[in-house]
This record gives sequence, C-alpha cells and structure tokens, in this order.
Amino acid sequence: MQMIVHQHVTDFADWKAAFDNDAEARRNAGLTVLQVWKDADSDTHAFFLLDVNDRDKAQQWIDRSNALASDDGGTVTSSSAYFLETR
Repeated sequence: MQMIVHQHVTDFADWKAAFDNDAEARRNAGLTVLQVWKDADSDTHAFFLLDVNDRDKAQQWIDRSNALASDDGGTVTSSSAYFLETR
C-alpha cells in the first residue's frame, strides 16, 4: 500500500528541510519515502509518495503531524493524504 500526500506550504525549501528532519518519525511509523515532488510552477505545493508498512501507524503519523505544527516548522498550511492500492 502507498500513501500520496499533497501539502500547501509556505516555502518549499523550508518545508523540505523540516520534512527531512522528520525522517525518524516516518521510519517509526513504517513509512518509506518513494518520491518527493515540487509543483513546477509554485514554491507553495509539495507532494510526496510513501510506501506504507502499517496503515494504523501511518494514520497515527498523519494525525500527529496534523496536530503538531512543530513537526513541519510551521511550513504546512493544509494537507491531504490518500491511501492507495495498486490494482
């Protein structure tokens, strides 16, 4: 299973630094980063694809991240996450 996330961010470079600093929390949630994208026309949209090892832990990571602005250094203004299955 994978999860794709779209986040509105204040600045992509600042967001990416905060995202990289959250690597241990993602690993502990059973998440592996597969790809990170920046909108080609904007510094305020980040997208990333994660491999999900444990859906419950992944959901807890999302909930924690949404609740704690300190996780992203205050760079995320809104976020949408979707669990995906390959068919």
